[in-house]
Amino acid sequence: MKFNNSKKEFFLILIFISFKITNEIQIPIKLVKSNFSKRINKKSNSIDKNNISQDIKYLSNYLFAIDVKFGSNGQLFTMLIDTGSEIAWVPGIISDDNNKYYNPGSSTTSRRTSDSLSYSYYSGSVSGHYYNDQINFMIRNNFYFTFGVVTKFNLDRSGFDGILGFGRKYLTNSKKYSILETIKTNGGISSTIFSFKYDNKTKNLTFYLGEKHEDFNNNNVASCPLIYSYVYDTRLWTCELYSLGIKKGDEIIKSISIDYEGLFDTGTNNIVFPLELLKELQSTFTSFNCYIYEEGNKDLGSSKAIYCRDGNNLPKLTFGVKSYIFTLGSENFYNRLSVNNEYIYRLRLLFAEDSGDICIIGQSFFYEFHTLFDDANNELKFFSGKEGTIKPHEEGIRIKLWVLLVIIIGGVIVLACIIFILVYCLCCRKKQYTPLNKEFLEMSSIQRIEDTVEDTNDTTFNHIMNITSAKNSRFNRSIRGNQDNNY
Repeated sequence: MKFNNSKKEFFLILIFISFKITNEIQIPIKLVKSNFSKRINKKSNSIDKNNISQDIKYLSNYLFAIDVKFGSNGQLFTMLIDTGSEIAWVPGIISDDNNKYYNPGSSTTSRRTSDSLSYSYYSGSVSGHYYNDQINFMIRNNFYFTFGVVTKFNLDRSGFDGILGFGRKYLTNSKKYSILETIKTNGGISSTIFSFKYDNKTKNLTFYLGEKHEDFNNNNVASCPLIYSYVYDTRLWTCELYSLGIKKGDEIIKSISIDYEGLFDTGTNNIVFPLELLKELQSTFTSFNCYIYEEGNKDLGSSKAIYCRDGNNLPKLTFGVKSYIFTLGSENFYNRLSVNNEYIYRLRLLFAEDSGDICIIGQSFFYEFHTLFDDANNELKFFSGKEGTIKPHEEGIRIKLWVLLVIIIGGVIVLACIIFILVYCLCCRKKQYTPLNKEFLEMSSIQRIEDTVEDTNDTTFNHIMNITSAKNSRFNRSIRGNQDNNY
């Protein structure tokens, strides 16, 4: 069969598309408005008497979600993508609930397992049972997956139906609950890596599943090694954080050293740090004409948010991992609110009580940086098309310099040892002596004995003198013999 050039190109494109379809999933993310928000107390404790948040009751969050079909009859649910938890669940039948629910009886492939479900989130908990049934991402063919069907809720799920957990920990150490491992096992993807990318031009978010996007072949990619979380005693998407700072324009005007774990979590759209850090940054926020207000409620705990009046002079946030510093400060880092005919700006930055040693890096970060979650290589990777938002961290540079210095010193020590051994072997090897030299050596040894031994008895002295006389006689005969030969 012969092809002309146009047919060849079409055929190659078809092969390329078929290959891409086989090895990756690209899903547009939709933002759902949810009431997973913290109530703003009317009695707020501010550092300024002018209360600018009096009329604000709720601050709505927009969370990442995709549509997923469950069961043989394709029951459609809007599912949050949550990297801060590791299980998936959909709502079941609840007597007093008119919302959408999963009906196992209408799916011919549904099977209830013997495992029960009980899971807690920061803002509430769910419980129910696990089922195994077909699941479809609306792009791939169906595959079977074990997910929870929740019949008891203690959280507000307005704006979404269920949650897809893309965390690293597998419940009861079994991978059958991991949606990534399930898709990979069924041949849907070649790898469990995934990433989130926001397009600043189109304002669209895309979820890349099983694919290493071409952005991460760029030289400007930053990386962060994952660590074991001692706070939750489990495996999470956590990296060590070394610094926190405030930036004015392109200049860092305040920076503090920290030692916390940073959890990269799509389940919240705020950046959350421990409340104790606010003391060191409070005066810096004040210099931007910003005010600190208390948010939260009794159930969720208190937290403090930053509100600013000057939209042309908003602070930027920086935080450093092992080798890099990231800058957050785009339009996705704050909410613009109209209160009493005045625009105010609330940073998506909270300082919360009882957060332990965990800092939550929420959705505001993923708008700025294309983030790759790589469980196989235990690392996170980041890419930004904006110049200056990722820079080398001084702490990381110092670590590299120390490592280089240790290597150089170690190399010098090893080289010095090798040189010493060679010199020792060359210069201190056993000498070969002639008969004449042996005579002098023996006499020299006797002389040293005479010099060092003070109290010598007569027998020893006479013995030494006899040896000396004998040696002298042999030495004189040797000299005369040499003289006669010369003549």
